Amino acid sequence: MKHLLLLLVSLCILDFVHGSSITVTGKVSGIWSVDTVNVVGDLRINADTSLVILPGTRVIFHGSYEIWVLGVIRAIGNAGYPIIFTVSDTSGFADTLSVSGGWHGFLFNQLAPTTDTSFFSFCHFEYGKAVSQDTTGINGGVMRVFNWNKVAISDCDFFHNLAHKWGGAVYAKYADILLTRNTFRENRCGTPNLPYGYGGAFCAVHSNPVLQYCLFENNSSTGIGGGASFEFSDPVLQFNIFHQNFSGLGGGFAYLRSSPTNVASNNLVDGNNALFFGGGISIIRCNVSLSNNTIVNNQASYGGGLYANDSACPSNYNTILYDNAAGLGQEVYIWDVRSAPNFYYCNVAGGIDDFQGSGGQQGYHGEYENNLDTIPGFTGNGEFPYSLLNNSPFIDRGTPDTTSLQVPGEDLACNDRIYNNRIDIGAYEWNPVTWVNPPPEASSGLFITPNPVRSDFSVSFTPDRPGIFSLTVFNSNGKKVWHSEDRFLYTGPQTIYVNSNESGIDQWPAGFYFLRITGESIMRTKPFLLLR
Repeated sequence: MKHLLLLLVSLCILDFVHGSSITVTGKVSGIWSVDTVNVVGDLRINADTSLVILPGTRVIFHGSYEIWVLGVIRAIGNAGYPIIFTVSDTSGFADTLSVSGGWHGFLFNQLAPTTDTSFFSFCHFEYGKAVSQDTTGINGGVMRVFNWNKVAISDCDFFHNLAHKWGGAVYAKYADILLTRNTFRENRCGTPNLPYGYGGAFCAVHSNPVLQYCLFENNSSTGIGGGASFEFSDPVLQFNIFHQNFSGLGGGFAYLRSSPTNVASNNLVDGNNALFFGGGISIIRCNVSLSNNTIVNNQASYGGGLYANDSACPSNYNTILYDNAAGLGQEVYIWDVRSAPNFYYCNVAGGIDDFQGSGGQQGYHGEYENNLDTIPGFTGNGEFPYSLLNNSPFIDRGTPDTTSLQVPGEDLACNDRIYNNRIDIGAYEWNPVTWVNPPPEASSGLFITPNPVRSDFSVSFTPDRPGIFSLTVFNSNGKKVWHSEDRFLYTGPQTIYVNSNESGIDQWPAGFYFLRITGESIMRTKPFLLLR
């Protein structure tokens, strides 16, 4: 880790004038320190080798070429100098049956267990296209990750990518990957006929990914999950916005055939559309718990807000279902009598009387306790239009007992999640203190990615002035469990990676921890949750 940190510090003080360009094909490793990298054939990062891409680099693919990662890749840009992955000629990109107009993304497969984590930060991915004669190459327009957990993606932008089948931008199978503060726009998957697309931007199968603080906007799939889909999966789905996505079922996102233990919480699902069922969310054969979500202004033929089918019994806590629209079931449509979504301390416009489908109306047999049916009292403007006015009926009306809801410390606006000792209904907590965290790249705060943590994680911050710092982690009892032996010079925005071999985090018990950064002119502390 020491060598990597020294490298990252060196990158921060470069003036980013790389100069010239290179042309690459075949095996690649080392450092790309040029303005432009022209890719003219498939690339391969072999086991026990690594590739580092410097900030400000443009990687241009001159055809449908793939980067097969068997070793380690670290593409670490910054807000001022992102790394751009694109294609030289976009002609024919819209054709879902042709490889023309796109590049073939990254493949993570068959990696050795001892291989280190690959990181992508402040990268822009566009015109990735997963179309191939190989069935593994038709998923994930930008990334296909199989049987591999050590991929972390933060502060990246996925724009206008396409997959023939599943995962317009990213596809994870048996892969617990980490996605934090990413933006997914105008990605799509599926064809007009079979195969139907799952997950317009992101698709997880048999995976437990972490998705936090991500924006899914204007993505689409032909089958299930306009923004994202989770099949046989248990994601950490927190602090995300699903806006104006489209699919056949589940315009915003969808769970299917899953038995999750993680609670999907603090998400905003608004303005999405489904051709058939579930304009906001589709739940199929799954009993996921959803807490403090705001589901508004979605549309579908059946079930404008929420759709349940095939013995689906999701439990909704402290959630807003309001102003959704549908031909049948404005807010909720329950396909079969074996499905029975539960609602506790929610606001459901129209109440049970407006439930539709065989499992609605006379067939509804779920639990429906302490719910409201009233006008929310949204602010209606500013950066957070679905935050609550000071006279909203949702303030302090959530469930009094939140012990089973895995309540995070912040709401969707990064304000304290519980104010006045009682949680509010919806994704935003009313608080008379209107201070809100600015975006990470403009903040002098301290950020941990991902949070919750499972193994390797990154620490990002912007110091007020140059100096020396060290890192320390304490458990919830205040006992020091790890301290960085090295002290590092910082001169600007920093991202530091803490791997499990150095910190021993894989041996720590699950629970809450506190990371402290200490230096000559800085001392900040950030809590994080470790999951097992």
